[in-house]
Amino acid sequence: MILSRRSTTLFVIGLTMLAPLGCGKKGPPLAPFVRVPSLMTDLVIQRIDDEVWVGFSLPTQNQDGTQPADLERVDIYAMTVQPHIPADRRLELEEFQEEATLVTSTEVAPPPATAAEESVDPAPDLRPQQGFPVAFSEMITAALLVPVDPWDEERREREREEEREKEDDGPQKPVKVPLMTPPLPGPLERRYAVVGVSSEGHESEPVMRIAVPLVTPPYAPPTPVVTYDEEVATVVWELPVGVRRSVQITAAPGAGSGVGATIQSAPVTAPAAASPPAGIPGAPAAGAPVVGAPPAPPGTLPIVPEPVSVTPPPPPPLPPPLPSTPIVEWPQASRYELFEIVEAAEGPLVMPRPLHLLPLAAPTYPDKRVEFGVERCYAVVTLDVVSELEIRSAFSAPTCVTFLDTFAPAAPTGLNAVGSEGAVSLSWEPNEEEDLVGYLVLRGVAPGETLLPLTTEAVRESTYRDNTALPGVRYVYTVQAVDDAVPPNISLASETFDATAR
Repeated sequence: MILSRRSTTLFVIGLTMLAPLGCGKKGPPLAPFVRVPSLMTDLVIQRIDDEVWVGFSLPTQNQDGTQPADLERVDIYAMTVQPHIPADRRLELEEFQEEATLVTSTEVAPPPATAAEESVDPAPDLRPQQGFPVAFSEMITAALLVPVDPWDEERREREREEEREKEDDGPQKPVKVPLMTPPLPGPLERRYAVVGVSSEGHESEPVMRIAVPLVTPPYAPPTPVVTYDEEVATVVWELPVGVRRSVQITAAPGAGSGVGATIQSAPVTAPAAASPPAGIPGAPAAGAPVVGAPPAPPGTLPIVPEPVSVTPPPPPPLPPPLPSTPIVEWPQASRYELFEIVEAAEGPLVMPRPLHLLPLAAPTYPDKRVEFGVERCYAVVTLDVVSELEIRSAFSAPTCVTFLDTFAPAAPTGLNAVGSEGAVSLSWEPNEEEDLVGYLVLRGVAPGETLLPLTTEAVRESTYRDNTALPGVRYVYTVQAVDDAVPPNISLASETFDATAR
């Protein structure tokens, strides 16, 4: 019994000691799972005259890869600053938002609903959908030309720290430096931040912030002139006022004598010693030993000296050119962009896009979208590069043209006529125009001074049988092609052909 009680006591004590280890205490609660929308993509900017356009595409997923994106709206902040040298640090998003102005806030449509939910509320949602492009524009007014300076206190503190360091170092010997003009800060900049906001208020911002230099835009080109044919509309315009021109031409590789070029010399052959010509008294005979040479052993041919090839040593290599920096960095030459002006449609704002992918170096552009009966209006802008950003002029006065089909088909070829009993059969090579309707067959009595059409409507086939020809009368025939334009275009007459019915 004593052993049993002792065992029970030890067992209870063991459970008491292990109880805290088994239960434990709860740790701090885990942070709730946060979904943050992915960054905006395809971020682009255009400045056309005094209007700034910002474009981007809405994300379709969150930063953790889950879909659809938890994106409630997109906020765009902007502020005008004066760049400094050295450049100021990049502001954190919270700092930027505190100093900047919220210029627009665009609500994003929720993900597509299920079929049951769509049947309840079929009203269309005009808000932009995830994955679709969004555009925003802002006019540069006089009020936006007033800069803010979020770094002013930091800059002053840095200057005070430099002064304290100079005082601690004591007086220093002045250093003579060349007299130079200090670098000037760049023009005012309008900086934009595009921020996506989730339904819980969590924000995401692209790494790149857009900076637009607030400089005077270039002059617009004059009104363009449009000419066209059946396939291409050619748009040309005169050079605008103040156009930038290219002042340097890159030479082709290897042209001229460049630095470091090597000179190769051909081997120089030493002339052989002159000897009297054959037939002159005292001249050695062919194969005779040379005077002054050691006697040759019996039975061996005499040794005749050969010409000696002498190669001069190569010239010493030229030293490499010294590194240099151009005194004046000439701006890039002006380029152009051509736009089609269309009537604005209802719905989201659309960013202007030129008719071509790359800017144009020459003041002309071929537009291959010729459609008869369709009107197109063209306007052109001048494009200059300032602070590595493209600045566009205002649009030129537009030129509108309605493409009309005034182009006749080609004249038919290969006309042939064969007379038969009471008729004349004609045939010719068919035309290949896509808008061809048919042919007009004309006839006249020889010599064919007056030719009249035989039918009131065009003949669709490239053959025709004239059953009205009188036997024994010689007729002159010709054919013209007709297209489907209104009014129709008629080609020149084909070559004539004479035939007589029997």
